[in-house]
Amino acid sequence: MARAYQLTDLVKLVRAYGVLAGTVDMDRVIAGQISRRWISKEVEHLVPLSSLPTELFHTQRGRDLLAAEMFADQDIDPETIDLSSLDIATYGKECLINTNRLPKLEPTIHAAVLSANMLLGVRLYGNHGQGMPSMSHDMIVATMLQDTLGKPFRYSAITSADHEIIDDSYLFSWFGAEIATHVRELNDYLRHFEAAVENSQTPDEPPSAEIATAVAAIEASRLRLTARAAGDQVISFLDADSRAELVQAGVDVDSDFPERPFLEQDYTRTRIAFGLTGVDHYALREPLRNTLLMAVRDALEDAQKRERLSGRRGKAVHEVHMNLPVMEYFVAADNPNSIETVHLASLEMMRSLEKGRRKSLSTMSAHAFRISAIAERVLGRALQPLIVTLAMLHDVVEDGSLRVTGYGHSLRKIQFRFGGPVAAMVSELTDSNLHTDGINKAAITLSHPHLMQPQEQYDFSSFTRTKLKPTEANLPYTLSGIVIKLLDTVVSLEEGIRDPELMTGHWRNSGARIYWAERVRGAIVYPLMERLLLELKASQIDPKYYRRPHSVNNVRLRAGMALLDTTMMYLDLYVTQNLAIVAHEYALDSVQRDTLISLFFDPNVNEEQFQSRVLVDLLNDENLVDSVDKGVLECIAHSTLYGKDATSDSPRDESNFVAYRASALRRHAVRQELQLDTTDKLSALALRKEQVLRRFDQTIEAQNGVFKPNFIASAV
Repeated sequence: MARAYQLTDLVKLVRAYGVLAGTVDMDRVIAGQISRRWISKEVEHLVPLSSLPTELFHTQRGRDLLAAEMFADQDIDPETIDLSSLDIATYGKECLINTNRLPKLEPTIHAAVLSANMLLGVRLYGNHGQGMPSMSHDMIVATMLQDTLGKPFRYSAITSADHEIIDDSYLFSWFGAEIATHVRELNDYLRHFEAAVENSQTPDEPPSAEIATAVAAIEASRLRLTARAAGDQVISFLDADSRAELVQAGVDVDSDFPERPFLEQDYTRTRIAFGLTGVDHYALREPLRNTLLMAVRDALEDAQKRERLSGRRGKAVHEVHMNLPVMEYFVAADNPNSIETVHLASLEMMRSLEKGRRKSLSTMSAHAFRISAIAERVLGRALQPLIVTLAMLHDVVEDGSLRVTGYGHSLRKIQFRFGGPVAAMVSELTDSNLHTDGINKAAITLSHPHLMQPQEQYDFSSFTRTKLKPTEANLPYTLSGIVIKLLDTVVSLEEGIRDPELMTGHWRNSGARIYWAERVRGAIVYPLMERLLLELKASQIDPKYYRRPHSVNNVRLRAGMALLDTTMMYLDLYVTQNLAIVAHEYALDSVQRDTLISLFFDPNVNEEQFQSRVLVDLLNDENLVDSVDKGVLECIAHSTLYGKDATSDSPRDESNFVAYRASALRRHAVRQELQLDTTDKLSALALRKEQVLRRFDQTIEAQNGVFKPNFIASAV
């Protein structure tokens, strides 16, 4: 059931983000729902420039890539590059490209972001600039959700067999009667509208001006996604397997312009939708007609003009985004803690990270949406728009850089659009080039005498004086930064738990996963958790705590308790999965695996007993060598009990594994300190651990006993 606190506009928006992440993130423009095989090839990895398809370099995006890599020291116009004069095969072998820089079919989750921002512009600036209050936040959320009806919600359970289906009852329970009614009304009219257009009939008039405007926004958003696909010419350089999937979806992949039928269909629908009675002109029809529709019409008339649709200055992408009234007129710097700024941040994130894919099933957008959704569940009444804005923007600079996605984002751009304080909070969440900076910052946070509020650390009255430096290792994390760091960790852990087979290369084995969890992410997260623990304990034992000048109020303390509890739960679930991987690498049977897991988590088993019963008796290196021979793991160095450069003659290095267990036992002690070790909570945790193991076993069985992703080393 839905939480007992008030169902505010912010809560409903954030829940919508969560539903979108869990239902339509595997859907792509033109292709529809794509296979996990396709997704595994989109996962972020590095490829030689020379391995990229030649067809890519004949597109605008491809020429931009060549200009950035082969002419980095020159201010060259990509249009002037003569491909015949370049020795890409030789030079490109040493030049590694992040696949997040390569064009891909966009996830349809982006259409929901676009339509929401279009309708927010109507709400604020429609009706000849006077605004249209009747375009309610409920209608905006309903517009975002209308395409989720009837789809399984993957975050409702760990295994697909247990997923809930998004239906009227689900929407009523979690969003209320108003949104549920709007979604059904919109969905029904859209089905009628699309059927009428397909049959060359005139659609009936929509029930209201708000429905008409919402339909126009939905159709225009879909057209924008199709236009980018056409401009990027993605289909022309997809591999054979992906092209075969498109053929099954009804795409003529051998055509010179395979996107044309879909572009034409969406163009027709949008044009007719814009003619519906009641569609707002000032904030929707006019800015989109003069950018998107005109550019698409030109491309349909002359296929050579489709390159204008995409790229950093593309008429169907950049101009559409920049001319949306919410982008053009709304001043986020003056309203950092508002729901409108949340929407604008989602648009900024989407347009900057549209090519980005994580090392899991998730797109960058879905990752940010999932963080927001868990924030709502965990923080409850302590949730603020600013937290959601940070969830949207926390990866934009880091993953929107030239070397990662080619977008060239920066903290200065965030400052310009969202103001100094928001940019400063994003900066503390942006990793610096030095691995140790985040660790040092976390250590300073732990030793700091109190939790820092953002307004204490940053000058909220200043636009220009705020420091902008990734991480800023000499300053503690603010409370907002701690919240996002822990939630980001929770979602990253969850991605690995749900989709272990999509982790490629050494990431599928115990060594990299445990090292990351303990030495990389753990070195930052553990001190932050301990700092929250100190604050919680101080509030419990100090009768004068609330008189302190830097005390945290009751609502935020309860949220902090829930955040700590949730983070510890996901860390333990990830441990459980990693132990299953260790057991698989050492060829343990189910009884031995259960023993390994039980002894690992048992605080009554001392170090000497653990050494004898686990590290000596259970984890026998003869079994590990045999697993290497069978291809379960590539080399012995990929096991957690050996160093990353180890060979068959190297001695064991058990330090990471032993430290990993110590951290798990520390969480057990923290639960006792905070009285979180209730029977109900421990039973729920045990059930989730069983589900994680069941999910892992299903993965192993599906892959015939070899734990490696169904991954093809392909450029795209």
